[in-house]
Amino acid sequence: MAAMRYKSYVFPHNPARLEVEGKALVAGAHCPGYGPVYQHLGTAQRVITGEGSFFGPGAQGDYAALEQVFFQAGPGMLFLPAMTPVRAFFTRLAYLGQGDGEIIRYAFQFVEDLAPAGQTGGGAYADLMG
Repeated sequence: MAAMRYKSYVFPHNPARLEVEGKALVAGAHCPGYGPVYQHLGTAQRVITGEGSFFGPGAQGDYAALEQVFFQAGPGMLFLPAMTPVRAFFTRLAYLGQGDGEIIRYAFQFVEDLAPAGQTGGGAYADLMG
């Protein structure tokens, strides 16, 4: 199985837990004399969460390298094991260290960037208004 990677960072070991959550956006309204009416509005961005471990004498350095990528601004390509790549923002990194520092557990979250390529933030909306 291919290694998980984000931007230029390659995870030395794939996370022990990986969850990719997608949601459908559905709006509902009540139509008098007819009843409830629902409309599918598309899908929300996927949220990718998980947990993993760094271990051995290089554990602290592995975590520090991941933390540096976390603090880089903007979205990047996220390559997940056995899935198609996703352009995403790195939105959460948690240090879950225990014991003597030989094993460092961590948790993460990425949120898919659905904006057209080259546009982030309100850029897509601003283009619609102009």
